[in-house]
Amino acid sequence: MPGHGKPKVPGTWKIPVCKTLSFGLSACRWLLIACVGCMVAAALLNGRKDLAKYAQLKKFTVWEASVEKPALDFLRAQVPTEVKGRDVSRWILGSALFVLATVLGNFGMSLGYKAQRLKAKRDDTDADTADILGKLDKLQKGKLSRADLLEIMAQTKRSLERHKQHLAFLSIDVADSTGMKVGEDPSVTERDFKHYKTMVDGILKENKAFKAAWTPDGVMICFLETRQAVLAAQQIVKGLVEFNKEVKTVKTDFAIRVGINAGELLTDDSIPMEEMTDRTIDIAGHMQKHGGINSVCVSEHAIKPLLNEFKFVPADREVDGCPVYEWKP
Repeated sequence: MPGHGKPKVPGTWKIPVCKTLSFGLSACRWLLIACVGCMVAAALLNGRKDLAKYAQLKKFTVWEASVEKPALDFLRAQVPTEVKGRDVSRWILGSALFVLATVLGNFGMSLGYKAQRLKAKRDDTDADTADILGKLDKLQKGKLSRADLLEIMAQTKRSLERHKQHLAFLSIDVADSTGMKVGEDPSVTERDFKHYKTMVDGILKENKAFKAAWTPDGVMICFLETRQAVLAAQQIVKGLVEFNKEVKTVKTDFAIRVGINAGELLTDDSIPMEEMTDRTIDIAGHMQKHGGINSVCVSEHAIKPLLNEFKFVPADREVDGCPVYEWKP
């Protein structure tokens, strides 16, 4: 099309990566299954008294024994392999290989399905975008009617809707961080804040944080599930007790304000957290700003589906028109 290149869909590089990994894991799965099959066949053949009559089968059992011997020796050195005086190392090894083959196969299949979903999404986006670009070319030439323009708007909206995701945002800030540093050795405060960040990052990783953006003393984190954001927030607040007792060296204890919000965002996985902008994110920041010390404040619509699991209570106040629920340790 004149004036336009081929539409680029973010994340398409994942398709060949997923396909390659899926193929590799599938190949490993079948190789492991073949190894288990050889072990079973050799075990059955070794039980035959007339094995010596069959030269090729004898060679196969000798070859199989030479291949599995290093693995069996390693296994015997690591774990007990005798049951009632009988060596079961071969059966342990075979079972372990079969389980590993199953795990690799399932993981490979999930990657294959993911590649198919990404390809379908790319093809749909390519078709819609190409149609829109074609109509825009006509628009530049003055060949579009009002009905055509309305159709472009509808198609554009449908394309954008595909990029909407339900995301949760966790905002954390150290309360009175400036005051904590007054009268302290700068190297000591730097050390303490570095350890604080390490503690927070560890908890975020455990709870599968999707992306994050740090300021000097605060952080905004994106999660794919609200539950993960709430768990991370509670663990960080609880973790401050031990951190203040065992790790920090400044006189003032670390205290934080925490806010959470969730909603539908028009975004893309490739956009860094610091470049994301949406009212949903703003509300998470405002929940934190107006929250209590060492408590977690969350919007009602975000926490309501999780109230059976998490003990949040109404805070009798609103932030940006959203009723606030609060949790304290």
